[in-house]
Amino acid sequence: MKLSLKLLFIATSMMCSTASESFAAAGNKYQDNLNLDNGSRLPLTWLMPEKSPSAPRAVVLLQHGMMRHAENMMSLAKALTLRDVGVVLPDITDEQFLDPLFPEVFAKAFSQKTKDPGGNPLPEKLILAGFSAGARFLSRVAALIENDQQKLRGVLLLDPVVGQLPEQQLGPRLNVPYFTILAKPSRCNADGNVLPLLESGRFQTLGFRLKSASHCDFEGRTSDTFCYLYCGLSPRKNSEAIEVFASEWISGLIDSNSPHADFLPGGKVFELWQKQGLFDSVFK
Repeated sequence: MKLSLKLLFIATSMMCSTASESFAAAGNKYQDNLNLDNGSRLPLTWLMPEKSPSAPRAVVLLQHGMMRHAENMMSLAKALTLRDVGVVLPDITDEQFLDPLFPEVFAKAFSQKTKDPGGNPLPEKLILAGFSAGARFLSRVAALIENDQQKLRGVLLLDPVVGQLPEQQLGPRLNVPYFTILAKPSRCNADGNVLPLLESGRFQTLGFRLKSASHCDFEGRTSDTFCYLYCGLSPRKNSEAIEVFASEWISGLIDSNSPHADFLPGGKVFELWQKQGLFDSVFK
């Protein structure tokens, strides 16, 4: 192993160790299952706000990417629970990601989910947020969910990765807000192959691309050594920007039909971050 690779391994190992300690007690964690039509069960991890006097304001369906697990998305999940939002994280296998029929199977089962693991009714407001292949997956699930008790407020795409086949493209765009954050092109996001689609306006969204971000930054402090070794490190400011904007956008979608204008392109907060030279593409 080369010296530079050894140093990278040590650095990321220390980061991951710190992350596991910091997030061990974040929110109230529960385990549950989603019953699928084929008789199998899909593991669900729930992170609910601590000491909340009432039900969460909304629930976010937060999906990890391929070769990853629910625990890798806990950094963003914690940030959401601090805003009184409940988060459910499915542990989908790579085989299920590659199955063109699975979005429909999942959507049907999730539409029948009306209570959290404690037996409490789910909030009526629902937001879908997915990372990498999970973003592509949820973009297709969004059009398939049918639940009279829940209203889809918006979709957040975190560095989505698309393929060549029709079922590997982003799903049909619904009449709800879509927000997107991208990392720099790399082998981990298929060289940023979704960017031309978004820049052309054929799939309308609001958001930005971080010019130096790693694919792993979307997992933040709960990513791991494997991801950083394969996809590369980046300045900490990138993961901070992802968490700030993702949390603010989701919180805004819960409160109204759009986040506070300061966090949208052209807004005061957005412009302050942009002046730091972090963004190299902005979607309006």
